[in-house]
Amino acid sequence: MYAGALALAAFVLGPFVWMLLTALKTPREVFSRPPTWWPREVTLGNLRDAATGEFGRSLLNSALVCAGTTVLCLALALLACYTLTRPGLRGRSGMLGAILVSQLLPHAVLLVPIYRMAGDLGLLNTRTGLMVAMLAFNLPVGIWLLRGYLSAVPIEVEEAARMDGLSQFRAYWTVVVPLSVPGIMAVAVFVFFTAWQDFIFAMVFLTDPDLGTTPLALLGFVGKHSVNWGLLMGASTVMMIPVLLLFAAVQRHLVGGLAAGAVKG
Repeated sequence: MYAGALALAAFVLGPFVWMLLTALKTPREVFSRPPTWWPREVTLGNLRDAATGEFGRSLLNSALVCAGTTVLCLALALLACYTLTRPGLRGRSGMLGAILVSQLLPHAVLLVPIYRMAGDLGLLNTRTGLMVAMLAFNLPVGIWLLRGYLSAVPIEVEEAARMDGLSQFRAYWTVVVPLSVPGIMAVAVFVFFTAWQDFIFAMVFLTDPDLGTTPLALLGFVGKHSVNWGLLMGASTVMMIPVLLLFAAVQRHLVGGLAAGAVKG
């Protein structure tokens, strides 16, 4: 059993370790024959070059797009979940079924319609247009997960708040929503991770290099006749750092929130 676990860990972590080790090698050692496992001369040049210049700007673009997508998704999902988790709604099962079925559609099927709508609205080649495109696929997941978590909050909590003088809307946002923070954080991290690694939507909706996100910037290290492997691995390592820091900060809420959203309600 332990041997199987070690083999699985090596299979999963091996590419990431090799990426980091390649990022720490000099350009000559990256192409040495036979390849070296551990760098003979450790250098931070690839990481330093990746964190500055155009790739540094792409990190800022990705952060803005991911943050905007996450905020929009949470706001709309919380509004939708209020209706879906309160008694008296007709057709709730059909709505939830439609939300679930929407996740069965591949991105390529809806890419062209979303692109045409964004063009009609003047949102092409803008961060806002990219956020809306990502929202079309992240929002159903956010609604499904948050519904399971908000359903676990007793309706009596909201009713008690309304008896104290709060309106229905204010009782929901000031009492019910704070009780669902772990689930909200889980959805926020999921949406952020999904948007952070998106490539296809960024490639289609963005043509201005100044607005490019990190996946597009990584493509820039792949030339027509050669690949700058050291810089590519350095940029990939830098791209992973914000994700690892965010996951380390909220991993407890992420696991608990996802599990609750999957089984409650």
